[in-house]
Amino acid sequence: MGRRKITHKLLCLGGLLIVLITSSNAAIVKGKILDSKSNEALIGAVVFNKDNNQVNASAGLDGTYSIKNLAPGTYTIVAQFFGYTTLEKSVVITDANQIVTQDFMMEQQMVNLGQVKVVASGEKGSDNYARSEERNADYVMNVMSAKTIQLLPDITIGDVLQRVSGVVTERSQTGGGKYATIRGMNKQYNYTTIDGVIIPSPDYGNRYVPMDLFPSEMVERLEVIKSLTPDMEGSAIGGAMNLVLKDAPDAFIFSADAATGFDQMFFNKGFMSYNSNVINPNSPEQIYGPNYKATANNFPLGTLNYKDAPAPPNIVSGFTIGDRFFDNKFGILASANYQNVYSGSEGFFMKSQQIPLPGPSPGNIPEWDYMSNRNYYIQQTRGAAHIKMDYEFNTKHKITLYTVYTEMVQKETRIDMDTDNTQPGSEQDPAFRSQIIYEHILNTTLKGYDSLGSHLFLDWTGAFARAWSNEPDWDDLGLLGTVGEPQTYFSSLSRVWQQSTDQDFSGYINLTYNFKIAGQDAFIKVGAMNRDKSRDDYYNEYDFAALPYQPVFTNITTLFNTPNTVKLIDSTGSAQSSNSYSVQEDVMAYYLMGKINILHRVELLGGMRIENTSQAFVDDEPITIPGQYGSKQYTDYLPSGQVKVILNDKMAIRASYFASISRPSFIDILPYQLSTDEYTQIGNEYLKHTTANNYDLRYEFFPSPSEQLLAGVFYKQIYDPIELGIIPAPGGGPSATFEQPINIGGDSNPAINYGFELQFSKDLFHKFKISGNYTYTHSSITIPGLYELISAPGGTQRVVVSETRPLQGQADNVANLSLIYKEPKIGLEVELAAVYTGKSIAFVSTEWYGLDLWQMPMTRLDFSFDKKLSKKIKLSLYGKINNILNTPLIVRMYPPSAYDNIPRTGYWWANQDSNNGYISSIIVEKALYGQTYLMGLRYRF
Repeated sequence: MGRRKITHKLLCLGGLLIVLITSSNAAIVKGKILDSKSNEALIGAVVFNKDNNQVNASAGLDGTYSIKNLAPGTYTIVAQFFGYTTLEKSVVITDANQIVTQDFMMEQQMVNLGQVKVVASGEKGSDNYARSEERNADYVMNVMSAKTIQLLPDITIGDVLQRVSGVVTERSQTGGGKYATIRGMNKQYNYTTIDGVIIPSPDYGNRYVPMDLFPSEMVERLEVIKSLTPDMEGSAIGGAMNLVLKDAPDAFIFSADAATGFDQMFFNKGFMSYNSNVINPNSPEQIYGPNYKATANNFPLGTLNYKDAPAPPNIVSGFTIGDRFFDNKFGILASANYQNVYSGSEGFFMKSQQIPLPGPSPGNIPEWDYMSNRNYYIQQTRGAAHIKMDYEFNTKHKITLYTVYTEMVQKETRIDMDTDNTQPGSEQDPAFRSQIIYEHILNTTLKGYDSLGSHLFLDWTGAFARAWSNEPDWDDLGLLGTVGEPQTYFSSLSRVWQQSTDQDFSGYINLTYNFKIAGQDAFIKVGAMNRDKSRDDYYNEYDFAALPYQPVFTNITTLFNTPNTVKLIDSTGSAQSSNSYSVQEDVMAYYLMGKINILHRVELLGGMRIENTSQAFVDDEPITIPGQYGSKQYTDYLPSGQVKVILNDKMAIRASYFASISRPSFIDILPYQLSTDEYTQIGNEYLKHTTANNYDLRYEFFPSPSEQLLAGVFYKQIYDPIELGIIPAPGGGPSATFEQPINIGGDSNPAINYGFELQFSKDLFHKFKISGNYTYTHSSITIPGLYELISAPGGTQRVVVSETRPLQGQADNVANLSLIYKEPKIGLEVELAAVYTGKSIAFVSTEWYGLDLWQMPMTRLDFSFDKKLSKKIKLSLYGKINNILNTPLIVRMYPPSAYDNIPRTGYWWANQDSNNGYISSIIVEKALYGQTYLMGLRYRF
């Protein structure tokens, strides 16, 4: 019996061994399936044996396929991919151990569906095209393709930017990205273009464009340009963000998507809002004239009556349609996007007094005005549309025309609880804000491309751009209360109208001459541009106060309907002030540049750009007020040079130098005064524009059309950088502080900014892809700082020392990591994306040593997926989850003195980190944004 069992086991083992041997000896056919023109991997293309018509394999992320377990014989292997010509290859296998490599280079093919022509298009939105643009550019650039953007968890360009190497996004109250810091250079050092044309900003007083205005799926690709050539505008020290709109396709296309979701935060506490339909779009002064005496009846009260609602659904949708006509000479594409998103935050902010408390060496013990517990409820309705047309007269002449319009309406409710203590009898002041902001950008551009001969080429651009915003009836209601007391009392009410219009007429012309020197390709390019800008900003504020005593507050309607409770302090408002102004700016530029290729291995490019800036401004103050009007004019000479050494077909090294500038925001050079959430901001008429020298060195390796390894260093010298600093108010007490734009350093003391960038993208294991980037940035500026010391019992002393710190907004370490899984057989794509942002200065203390406010490191984790539901009708299900970890925004102060010496410690410890009662830093601000979820359907035809 025992022998039979042993014999049976041996037979089974022998059979298994035979199977394994047979399997290991089976032949394999493998290879790649690529686009014949772009070498792009055709992910999901199917491969099968024609004899049995069964799918044996599909192309992975790198385009590779593998058919296993083939016996010796002759096979007809077929490759198919929608929109491409089907290919057949004959493969002969003579040996069971043979491995045969057979690649398929497939060509696009028209598919006739009745009278509709469909072609697999969108090459310019592919990852391969993005890598090609980075590789062939004359400058240092990072590109994000439409294909990558579509899978990302982000729905706005503001959030997409955080994925780009060296970019940090400044977040709004919603937690979403709004402004970009590039290579440690804050938002004012960068500009935004659409198809290469600078666009104005709807922000009141500012040049920089809020990037959350743009839905993410409106672009064909997003470019972040980090070194400038002479034919680019020179006002970028950090970099330029270029939104490339979708082009007219080669044949008919149509796509549509719609999704819905929610914000986790509002399932916990509901969404608070008000009736914005009663708002007057214009102030009483605008409606009735400058001499009109307003009354309380001119101000609707519905904006200060709040109501709670269950968590409202978010909506995201869009469509694109395009085709070509007249023998493909005329192409047109139209695209539109709509988003209605509810978001917000909850947290607190502590406002410090300007003058610290004196202490033993080193002194500077911070003192605080109040703490504010804040809740934001924000609805953002975002819409965008663009139409792009091109007409090719012949091979020598072509024109393109596009118009893009984008808008965002942000409706905000903010509830504050300001207090200086939590003990009974202490002051506790509720505050309420109702604010709605309408922001718009309209840009129309006509471009022409003309061949004037075999060597001479002309291109020209005419553009009109207009950005405008309106903040009608921005209401801030302040109350007075006491901890432990049920009643609150009316304190103050402000009603603000704020409007901005920024309008550009721009023209560009470039002439290029191609020739050869000693058999080497070369060109010379000359050009000019002019932009005529007009900026008009309007501000009017009406303030109410209690009369004659502090009345008990129940609701806003009862308050205003009760006689002798409130009074309008100024019935004409504050329209005649420095906050309402006009600016005229003319920028004229000329350049000369040339390029030569040496032995097809070295590319040299260089030249000079000259920019002349003329500004004139006037505000609405009486003409007798100093600084009521003025003008500025300056000329900048901006040389640049680029060297690219091509090591082989896949590797290159490039080095560059360019000089650049940054112009101050319009309002910064005016004597304005505006209240923000944290500080009152004032202007600086003596502000100078910033100049910089910029150096780059980068190694580039593109192992395949979709993969890359980029490693580089950069170095910048910045003269007269501009920062918002906290300064004491003239003649005010210790709590009277302003925030003012100021030049720091100077010609003899430039700020230094240098760093290292690494970016990679690699296909793994046929179905996985890993991509990421890391940037280390170090900047420094040396400025004087004050210490407030106890010099003797009852006496104080101030000591001036030198302080070296980073530039405002610069994070030392920034990293992105994305893991992507794609299973073409079932049409599934999944992405897990993480963003790490290091420590940076959020607010600068310009006078006092060590009292800057630092934003703490943040790690955000997001997830997204896309699953095809049907190959026949190209329908897919997609989803996005943002801020999975609910990462808080935290701002700290690191005072030079031990914080446990400060008076009133019992209250402040409530929100602080402590180690055995000792606190080395103070949490000044904290905000939580919650998770957001989105799921929808996407259709492609």
